Amino acid sequence: MNATTNEATLTAITNISEEAEATAGTRLAQNSLLSELPGIVFGLITLGYVISSLVALA
Repeated sequence: MNATTNEATLTAITNISEEAEATAGTRLAQNSLLSELPGIVFGLITLGYVISSLVALA
């Protein structure tokens, strides 16, 4: 039993160079930012509250 196969190709699609995968440092920086984001938001809300309280006292 013999079988022949041909690779399916599409002529309308051209090869696209893919971007290089993110390095470990880039992934670490992105994950660190995401994990610190709730603290940053809480700090900004607290700072806004303190400033608005001081403005209300004046």
